[in-house]
Amino acid sequence: MNALNSTIPSDLGLCTNLTYVALALNQLSGNLPLSLSNLSKMVHLGLSDNFLTGEISPYLFANWTELHSLQLQNNLLSGHIPSEIGQLTKLNLLFLYNNTFSGLIPPEIGNLKDLQSLDLSGNQLSGPIPPKLWNLKNLQIMNLFSNNISGIIPPEVGNMTSLINLDLSNNQLQGELPETISRLSSLESINLFTNNFSGSIPSDLGKYCTLKYASFSNNSFSGELPPELCSGLALEQLTVNGNNFSGSLPTCLRNCSGLTRVRLDGNQFNGSITNAFGVHPELVFISISGNQFVGEISPSWGECENLTNLQMDRNRISGEIPAELGKLTQLGVLTLDSNDLSG
Repeated sequence: MNALNSTIPSDLGLCTNLTYVALALNQLSGNLPLSLSNLSKMVHLGLSDNFLTGEISPYLFANWTELHSLQLQNNLLSGHIPSEIGQLTKLNLLFLYNNTFSGLIPPEIGNLKDLQSLDLSGNQLSGPIPPKLWNLKNLQIMNLFSNNISGIIPPEVGNMTSLINLDLSNNQLQGELPETISRLSSLESINLFTNNFSGSIPSDLGKYCTLKYASFSNNSFSGELPPELCSGLALEQLTVNGNNFSGSLPTCLRNCSGLTRVRLDGNQFNGSITNAFGVHPELVFISISGNQFVGEISPSWGECENLTNLQMDRNRISGEIPAELGKLTQLGVLTLDSNDLSG
Protein backbone atom coordinates (compact mmCIF):
# COMPACT_ATOMS: atom_id res chain seq x y z
CA MET A 1 0.00 0.00 0.00
CA ASN A 2 1.24 3.46 -0.93
CA ALA A 3 0.54 6.65 0.96
CA LEU A 4 -0.84 9.01 -1.67
CA ASN A 5 -3.41 11.00 0.29
CA SER A 6 -4.36 13.85 -2.03
CA THR A 7 -7.04 14.27 -4.65
CA ILE A 8 -6.47 13.16 -8.23
CA PRO A 9 -4.85 16.19 -9.94
CA SER A 10 -6.77 17.64 -12.87
CA ASP A 11 -3.47 18.01 -14.73
CA LEU A 12 -3.38 14.23 -15.11
CA GLY A 13 -5.78 14.80 -17.98
CA LEU A 14 -2.98 16.56 -19.89
CA CYS A 15 -1.08 13.28 -20.22
CA THR A 16 -3.02 12.31 -23.30
CA ASN A 17 -0.71 9.44 -24.24
CA LEU A 18 -1.45 7.54 -21.04
CA THR A 19 -2.71 4.04 -21.66
CA TYR A 20 -2.44 2.52 -18.18
CA VAL A 21 -3.41 4.30 -14.96
CA ALA A 22 -3.01 2.33 -11.71
CA LEU A 23 -3.55 4.28 -8.48
CA ALA A 24 -5.23 1.61 -6.39
CA LEU A 25 -4.61 1.03 -2.68
CA ASN A 26 -3.88 4.60 -1.71
CA GLN A 27 -5.74 7.25 0.27
CA LEU A 28 -6.95 9.33 -2.64
CA SER A 29 -10.10 11.35 -1.98
CA GLY A 30 -12.43 13.74 -3.75
CA ASN A 31 -14.21 13.41 -7.08
CA LEU A 32 -13.01 11.96 -10.35
CA PRO A 33 -11.80 15.02 -12.30
CA LEU A 34 -13.54 15.60 -15.63
CA SER A 35 -10.14 16.13 -17.25
CA LEU A 36 -9.65 12.35 -17.19
CA SER A 37 -12.02 12.22 -20.15
CA ASN A 38 -9.11 13.50 -22.27
CA LEU A 39 -7.27 10.19 -21.85
CA SER A 40 -8.60 8.76 -25.09
CA LYS A 41 -5.84 6.14 -25.37
CA MET A 42 -6.42 4.70 -21.90
CA VAL A 43 -6.83 0.93 -21.79
CA HIS A 44 -6.85 0.40 -18.01
CA LEU A 45 -8.07 2.64 -15.19
CA GLY A 46 -7.53 1.28 -11.70
CA LEU A 47 -8.56 3.52 -8.80
CA SER A 48 -9.86 0.90 -6.39
CA ASP A 49 -9.39 0.88 -2.62
CA ASN A 50 -9.27 4.61 -2.06
CA PHE A 51 -11.65 7.18 -0.55
CA LEU A 52 -13.06 8.64 -3.74
CA THR A 53 -16.46 10.32 -3.35
CA GLY A 54 -19.20 11.92 -5.38
CA GLU A 55 -20.98 10.86 -8.52
CA ILE A 56 -19.42 9.66 -11.75
CA SER A 57 -19.95 12.27 -14.44
CA PRO A 58 -21.38 10.85 -17.68
CA TYR A 59 -18.95 13.07 -19.59
CA LEU A 60 -16.03 10.96 -18.36
CA PHE A 61 -16.95 8.16 -20.74
CA ALA A 62 -17.07 10.24 -23.92
CA ASN A 63 -13.54 9.48 -25.15
CA TRP A 64 -12.67 6.23 -23.39
CA THR A 65 -13.28 4.18 -26.51
CA GLU A 66 -10.17 2.02 -25.97
CA LEU A 67 -10.85 1.20 -22.31
CA HIS A 68 -10.73 -2.52 -21.50
CA SER A 69 -10.68 -2.46 -17.69
CA LEU A 70 -12.46 -0.08 -15.29
CA GLN A 71 -11.84 -0.74 -11.60
CA LEU A 72 -13.41 1.69 -9.14
CA GLN A 73 -14.34 -0.80 -6.42
CA ASN A 74 -13.94 -0.20 -2.68
CA ASN A 75 -14.48 3.54 -2.68
CA LEU A 76 -17.24 5.91 -1.50
CA LEU A 77 -18.71 6.73 -4.88
CA SER A 78 -22.44 7.47 -4.97
CA GLY A 79 -25.34 8.38 -7.23
CA HIS A 80 -26.52 6.51 -10.29
CA ILE A 81 -24.27 4.55 -12.61
CA PRO A 82 -24.39 6.68 -15.79
CA SER A 83 -26.07 5.09 -18.80
CA GLU A 84 -23.19 6.41 -20.89
CA ILE A 85 -21.13 3.53 -19.55
CA GLY A 86 -22.61 1.62 -22.46
CA GLN A 87 -20.29 3.60 -24.78
CA LEU A 88 -17.26 1.68 -23.48
CA THR A 89 -17.73 -1.01 -26.09
CA LYS A 90 -14.27 -2.58 -25.66
CA LEU A 91 -14.69 -3.05 -21.92
CA ASN A 92 -14.10 -6.60 -20.70
CA LEU A 93 -13.87 -5.90 -16.95
CA LEU A 94 -16.17 -3.62 -14.93
CA PHE A 95 -15.69 -3.55 -11.15
CA LEU A 96 -17.80 -1.03 -9.21
CA TYR A 97 -18.43 -3.12 -6.11
CA ASN A 98 -18.46 -1.85 -2.52
CA ASN A 99 -19.51 1.72 -3.15
CA THR A 100 -22.87 3.40 -2.48
CA PHE A 101 -24.30 3.49 -6.00
CA SER A 102 -28.10 3.59 -6.08
CA GLY A 103 -30.89 3.49 -8.63
CA LEU A 104 -31.30 1.04 -11.49
CA ILE A 105 -28.64 -1.01 -13.22
CA PRO A 106 -28.18 0.74 -16.59
CA PRO A 107 -29.58 -1.39 -19.43
CA GLU A 108 -26.76 0.00 -21.56
CA ILE A 109 -24.32 -2.35 -19.83
CA GLY A 110 -25.95 -4.92 -22.08
CA ASN A 111 -24.23 -3.18 -25.03
CA LEU A 112 -20.81 -4.27 -23.75
CA LYS A 113 -20.57 -7.42 -25.84
CA ASP A 114 -16.92 -8.08 -24.90
CA LEU A 115 -17.60 -7.90 -21.16
CA GLN A 116 -16.23 -10.91 -19.26
CA SER A 117 -16.33 -9.77 -15.63
CA LEU A 118 -19.11 -7.67 -14.08
CA ASP A 119 -19.16 -6.92 -10.35
CA LEU A 120 -21.65 -4.40 -8.98
CA SER A 121 -22.05 -6.06 -5.59
CA GLY A 122 -22.23 -4.28 -2.25
CA ASN A 123 -24.10 -1.20 -3.43
CA GLN A 124 -27.70 0.04 -3.10
CA LEU A 125 -28.89 -0.80 -6.59
CA SER A 126 -32.58 -1.57 -7.01
CA GLY A 127 -35.10 -2.66 -9.59
CA PRO A 128 -34.88 -5.66 -11.92
CA ILE A 129 -31.83 -6.92 -13.75
CA PRO A 130 -32.10 -5.36 -17.24
CA PRO A 131 -33.12 -7.95 -19.87
CA LYS A 132 -30.19 -6.98 -22.12
CA LEU A 133 -27.70 -8.21 -19.51
CA TRP A 134 -28.85 -11.79 -20.01
CA ASN A 135 -27.57 -11.64 -23.60
CA LEU A 136 -23.92 -11.05 -22.64
CA LYS A 137 -22.64 -14.30 -24.10
CA ASN A 138 -19.00 -13.63 -23.20
CA LEU A 139 -19.70 -12.85 -19.55
CA GLN A 140 -17.90 -15.22 -17.17
CA ILE A 141 -18.44 -13.49 -13.82
CA MET A 142 -21.72 -11.84 -12.81
CA ASN A 143 -21.68 -10.58 -9.23
CA LEU A 144 -24.69 -8.50 -8.20
CA PHE A 145 -24.98 -9.69 -4.61
CA SER A 146 -25.83 -7.49 -1.61
CA ASN A 147 -28.02 -4.93 -3.33
CA ASN A 148 -31.79 -4.35 -3.38
CA ILE A 149 -32.39 -5.96 -6.75
CA SER A 150 -35.87 -7.37 -7.38
CA GLY A 151 -37.68 -9.24 -10.13
CA ILE A 152 -37.00 -12.70 -11.54
CA ILE A 153 -34.32 -14.67 -13.33
CA PRO A 154 -35.76 -15.02 -16.86
CA PRO A 155 -35.32 -17.94 -19.29
CA GLU A 156 -32.77 -15.82 -21.17
CA VAL A 157 -30.19 -16.69 -18.50
CA GLY A 158 -29.56 -19.76 -20.63
CA ASN A 159 -27.96 -17.49 -23.25
CA MET A 160 -24.99 -16.79 -20.97
CA THR A 161 -23.07 -19.84 -22.11
CA SER A 162 -19.68 -18.58 -20.90
CA LEU A 163 -20.84 -17.94 -17.33
CA ILE A 164 -18.59 -19.44 -14.63
CA ASN A 165 -19.66 -17.54 -11.52
CA LEU A 166 -23.22 -16.30 -10.85
CA ASP A 167 -23.79 -14.57 -7.51
CA LEU A 168 -27.14 -12.86 -6.95
CA SER A 169 -27.33 -13.50 -3.22
CA ASN A 170 -28.68 -11.06 -0.62
CA ASN A 171 -31.24 -9.36 -2.82
CA GLN A 172 -35.03 -9.41 -3.22
CA LEU A 173 -35.31 -11.65 -6.26
CA GLN A 174 -38.31 -13.94 -6.48
CA GLY A 175 -40.10 -16.50 -8.61
CA GLU A 176 -38.97 -19.89 -9.85
CA LEU A 177 -35.66 -20.67 -11.50
CA PRO A 178 -36.06 -21.26 -15.25
CA GLU A 179 -35.13 -24.67 -16.65
CA THR A 180 -32.76 -22.91 -19.05
CA ILE A 181 -30.33 -22.21 -16.19
CA SER A 182 -29.30 -25.85 -16.64
CA ARG A 183 -27.71 -24.93 -19.99
CA LEU A 184 -24.82 -23.14 -18.29
CA SER A 185 -22.27 -25.83 -19.02
CA SER A 186 -19.28 -23.83 -17.70
CA LEU A 187 -20.89 -22.88 -14.39
CA GLU A 188 -18.63 -23.49 -11.38
CA SER A 189 -20.40 -21.42 -8.73
CA ILE A 190 -24.03 -20.39 -8.23
CA ASN A 191 -25.02 -18.34 -5.18
CA LEU A 192 -28.68 -17.40 -4.81
CA PHE A 193 -28.98 -17.43 -1.03
CA THR A 194 -31.13 -14.94 0.92
CA ASN A 195 -33.71 -14.00 -1.68
CA ASN A 196 -37.38 -14.86 -2.13
CA PHE A 197 -37.08 -17.65 -4.69
CA SER A 198 -39.66 -20.44 -4.70
CA GLY A 199 -40.46 -23.63 -6.59
CA SER A 200 -38.03 -26.45 -7.21
CA ILE A 201 -34.44 -26.52 -8.42
CA PRO A 202 -34.36 -27.32 -12.18
CA SER A 203 -33.88 -31.04 -12.67
CA ASP A 204 -30.74 -30.87 -14.83
CA LEU A 205 -28.83 -28.26 -12.82
CA GLY A 206 -25.49 -29.74 -11.87
CA LYS A 207 -25.31 -32.34 -14.60
CA TYR A 208 -22.05 -30.88 -15.89
CA CYS A 209 -18.78 -31.75 -14.19
CA THR A 210 -17.91 -28.10 -13.57
CA LEU A 211 -20.26 -27.22 -10.67
CA LYS A 212 -18.28 -26.84 -7.42
CA TYR A 213 -20.26 -24.37 -5.29
CA ALA A 214 -24.04 -24.18 -4.98
CA SER A 215 -25.92 -22.13 -2.38
CA PHE A 216 -29.70 -21.79 -2.33
CA SER A 217 -30.03 -21.06 1.41
CA ASN A 218 -32.72 -18.88 2.98
CA ASN A 219 -35.33 -18.90 0.25
CA SER A 220 -38.66 -20.71 -0.16
CA PHE A 221 -37.53 -23.52 -2.46
CA SER A 222 -39.46 -26.78 -2.18
CA GLY A 223 -39.56 -30.29 -3.61
CA GLU A 224 -36.65 -32.70 -3.76
CA LEU A 225 -33.09 -31.81 -4.62
CA PRO A 226 -32.58 -32.77 -8.28
CA PRO A 227 -30.79 -36.09 -8.83
CA GLU A 228 -28.35 -34.40 -11.24
CA LEU A 229 -27.26 -31.74 -8.74
CA CYS A 230 -24.01 -33.50 -7.90
CA SER A 231 -23.75 -36.00 -10.74
CA GLY A 232 -20.66 -34.24 -12.06
CA LEU A 233 -18.99 -35.25 -8.76
CA ALA A 234 -17.09 -31.94 -8.60
CA LEU A 235 -19.28 -30.46 -5.86
CA GLU A 236 -17.32 -28.99 -2.94
CA GLN A 237 -19.91 -26.84 -1.16
CA LEU A 238 -23.67 -27.36 -1.02
CA THR A 239 -25.80 -25.12 1.20
CA VAL A 240 -29.59 -25.31 0.97
CA ASN A 241 -30.52 -24.57 4.59
CA GLY A 242 -33.60 -22.54 5.44
CA ASN A 243 -35.95 -23.74 2.70
CA ASN A 244 -38.82 -26.23 2.35
CA PHE A 245 -36.99 -29.07 0.61
CA SER A 246 -38.30 -32.58 1.23
CA GLY A 247 -37.68 -36.19 0.23
CA SER A 248 -34.42 -38.09 0.10
CA LEU A 249 -30.99 -36.78 -0.82
CA PRO A 250 -29.55 -37.37 -4.31
CA THR A 251 -27.70 -40.69 -4.40
CA CYS A 252 -24.74 -39.07 -6.17
CA LEU A 253 -23.98 -37.04 -3.03
CA ARG A 254 -22.23 -39.98 -1.39
CA ASN A 255 -19.71 -40.09 -4.25
CA CYS A 256 -18.66 -36.42 -4.05
CA SER A 257 -15.35 -37.05 -2.33
CA GLY A 258 -14.30 -33.39 -2.55
CA LEU A 259 -17.09 -32.02 -0.35
CA THR A 260 -15.87 -29.48 2.22
CA ARG A 261 -19.09 -27.84 3.47
CA VAL A 262 -22.70 -29.07 3.48
CA ARG A 263 -25.74 -27.37 5.03
CA LEU A 264 -29.12 -29.09 4.74
CA ASP A 265 -30.54 -27.84 8.04
CA GLY A 266 -33.95 -26.27 8.46
CA ASN A 267 -35.82 -28.19 5.76
CA GLN A 268 -38.22 -31.14 5.62
CA PHE A 269 -35.92 -33.87 4.28
CA ASN A 270 -37.20 -37.27 5.36
CA GLY A 271 -35.04 -39.94 3.77
CA SER A 272 -32.59 -42.31 5.40
CA ILE A 273 -29.12 -41.02 6.19
CA THR A 274 -27.63 -44.47 6.79
CA ASN A 275 -26.01 -44.64 3.35
CA ALA A 276 -26.71 -41.11 2.11
CA PHE A 277 -23.09 -40.04 2.61
CA GLY A 278 -19.83 -41.79 1.85
CA VAL A 279 -16.28 -41.04 2.92
CA HIS A 280 -15.50 -37.35 2.45
CA PRO A 281 -11.87 -36.77 3.50
CA GLU A 282 -12.03 -32.99 2.82
CA LEU A 283 -15.31 -32.38 4.68
CA VAL A 284 -15.02 -29.75 7.43
CA PHE A 285 -18.62 -28.77 8.20
CA ILE A 286 -21.94 -30.56 7.82
CA SER A 287 -25.34 -29.76 9.30
CA ILE A 288 -28.49 -31.79 8.65
CA SER A 289 -30.26 -30.45 11.76
CA GLY A 290 -33.96 -29.72 11.94
CA ASN A 291 -35.24 -32.20 9.37
CA GLN A 292 -37.04 -35.55 9.50
CA PHE A 293 -34.15 -37.82 8.56
CA VAL A 294 -34.36 -41.44 9.67
CA GLY A 295 -31.88 -44.29 9.71
CA GLU A 296 -28.68 -44.77 11.66
CA ILE A 297 -25.39 -42.88 11.87
CA SER A 298 -22.91 -44.63 9.62
CA PRO A 299 -19.50 -45.65 11.02
CA SER A 300 -18.05 -44.10 7.83
CA TRP A 301 -18.27 -40.67 9.45
CA GLY A 302 -15.19 -41.66 11.40
CA GLU A 303 -13.20 -41.54 8.15
CA CYS A 304 -13.95 -37.84 7.58
CA GLU A 305 -10.71 -36.90 9.30
CA ASN A 306 -10.95 -33.11 8.81
CA LEU A 307 -14.46 -32.77 10.22
CA THR A 308 -14.82 -29.97 12.79
CA ASN A 309 -18.64 -29.65 12.85
CA LEU A 310 -21.10 -32.56 12.74
CA GLN A 311 -24.65 -31.42 13.44
CA MET A 312 -27.50 -33.95 13.25
CA ASP A 313 -29.84 -32.75 16.00
CA ARG A 314 -33.65 -32.56 15.72
CA ASN A 315 -34.25 -35.49 13.39
CA ARG A 316 -35.56 -39.04 13.80
CA ILE A 317 -32.22 -40.82 13.71
CA SER A 318 -32.09 -44.09 15.62
CA GLY A 319 -29.58 -46.75 16.67
CA GLU A 320 -26.36 -46.29 18.60
CA ILE A 321 -23.70 -43.63 18.30
CA PRO A 322 -20.87 -45.35 16.40
CA ALA A 323 -17.58 -45.65 18.26
CA GLU A 324 -15.80 -44.59 15.07
CA LEU A 325 -16.73 -40.97 15.79
CA GLY A 326 -13.97 -41.07 18.38
CA LYS A 327 -11.46 -40.99 15.51
CA LEU A 328 -12.49 -37.44 14.62
CA THR A 329 -9.67 -35.62 16.39
CA GLN A 330 -10.53 -32.26 14.76
CA LEU A 331 -14.16 -32.35 15.85
CA GLY A 332 -15.20 -29.27 17.82
CA VAL A 333 -19.00 -29.36 17.52
CA LEU A 334 -21.14 -32.51 17.74
CA THR A 335 -24.92 -32.13 18.10
CA LEU A 336 -27.08 -35.26 18.15
CA ASP A 337 -29.82 -34.16 20.54
CA SER A 338 -33.56 -34.57 19.89
CA ASN A 339 -33.31 -37.85 18.00
CA ASP A 340 -34.20 -41.49 18.81
CA LEU A 341 -30.68 -42.67 19.61
CA SER A 342 -30.12 -45.52 22.05
CA GLY A 343 -27.32 -47.42 23.72
